[in-house]
Amino acid sequence: MRQLIDTVTKLICWIKRNRMIKLKSKIVKVNLGSGLSVAESWINVDVSLNAFFSSWPRFVLIMLYRISGSNQLISQEEYCDILKNHIFICHNVQYGIPFPDDSVDYFYSSHLLEHLSKENAKKLVREAYRVLKKKAIIRICVPNLEYAILLYQKGDKEKALDYFFASSESNYSSRHRYMYDFDLLRHLLEESGFINVERFYYRHGQIPNLDILDNRPEETLYVEARK
Repeated sequence: MRQLIDTVTKLICWIKRNRMIKLKSKIVKVNLGSGLSVAESWINVDVSLNAFFSSWPRFVLIMLYRISGSNQLISQEEYCDILKNHIFICHNVQYGIPFPDDSVDYFYSSHLLEHLSKENAKKLVREAYRVLKKKAIIRICVPNLEYAILLYQKGDKEKALDYFFASSESNYSSRHRYMYDFDLLRHLLEESGFINVERFYYRHGQIPNLDILDNRPEETLYVEARK
């Protein structure tokens, strides 16, 4: 049964990959692993129930809101408006990125790469290279390994260790599987074919809508590169 589900999922992902979503704008911007941190005119790719139910009627979203962790962060009205007024694709990045070759102008990913193994992260970055147009820009935001080490050195050991290990069984699936400093992330990007790898800072860079998309400035490493 598991093999059948895996085969069907791969087929669905292949179909997604080989179709282009029709947008009013000719500029295609993809936010991978978006959660609810979204901006106007971006295509938000996420594996969550929020993304899965985003096109469902509002009363379904209200029920989902009541049982989700989102009710601790934003209001019900804001939650529904985000899901109804933005483009979401429910997709597992294990099966690649659901866009054709050379089809994306801007690629943004925040606090996703560290949840993948080193090998799966390589595959995902190569996928990002595939879908981006020539000279297009990628921005990857991850927890900064140097920040975690600094916390440990300053004596905040428990908080530092949370970056490397799950604190309980309940959040095991969301634990970090790899960590990056600038040199490690630059090597990963260059190894995948990207050029002009640069370190940027909170809400500064060459990607649109960073004033909305960027978050967690204290702990985050912001890196951009060009295909």
